[in-house]
Amino acid sequence: MPGHTPLRGAGGPLGSWLLGGLWVWVLGGLCGLGAAALRAGTWGSPGTPHPCQAPQQWEGRQVLYRQSSGRNSRALLSYDGLNQRIRVLDERKALIPCKRLFEYILLYKEGVMFQIEQATKQCSKITLTDPWDPLDIPQNSTFEDQYSIGGPQEQITVQEWSDRKSARSYETWIGIYTVKDCYPVQETFTKNYSVVLSTRFFDIQPGIADPTVFIPPSTCQTAHLERMSEDCSW
Repeated sequence: MPGHTPLRGAGGPLGSWLLGGLWVWVLGGLCGLGAAALRAGTWGSPGTPHPCQAPQQWEGRQVLYRQSSGRNSRALLSYDGLNQRIRVLDERKALIPCKRLFEYILLYKEGVMFQIEQATKQCSKITLTDPWDPLDIPQNSTFEDQYSIGGPQEQITVQEWSDRKSARSYETWIGIYTVKDCYPVQETFTKNYSVVLSTRFFDIQPGIADPTVFIPPSTCQTAHLERMSEDCSW
């Protein structure tokens, strides 16, 4: 997903400020955080399971936990790896006073991200400085485990991968993907033995139902060049 340095690249496209709690930055960067570093190395030894190929286009939902805020953020997600673009739409699951909801459209080929406030359609246009890094399992990841989630008559088999190498005894990225179709289930980033970001994916459907979700609204023609705050302050 969007290369792995410590935090799979916490300073990457995922620049922690990006979605103010949304995984998208992770997509754009976290994924890339560890992945980039991983891709630069060599893949594991013969006999070990090989990373599956994640789907290039899908839509679903995500819950992102960020240690800095201690909160979970929910969003709808459209992922288009073929065209290197991502759309994230904040979901409101509870009434949070003074909380603004946004839509984020990340267009990596154009090197730009649009932040649109859902209520007013006010738009900010922000430059993306990090390269695209897909949401998948880097080919030189380390296989950790394979197991079933759920119980009898209701199970799904997944594999767990990490950026752990023999030179160190712990990992900074863990990715869990389904065995059958290689859909992401969870990605976790750690630093100094603590979870910094953790994202769960669910309700995934293959393909992009409406490609126009990647087209910014007309208000973005006169967009501001600064990111909007997610609270009531302007």
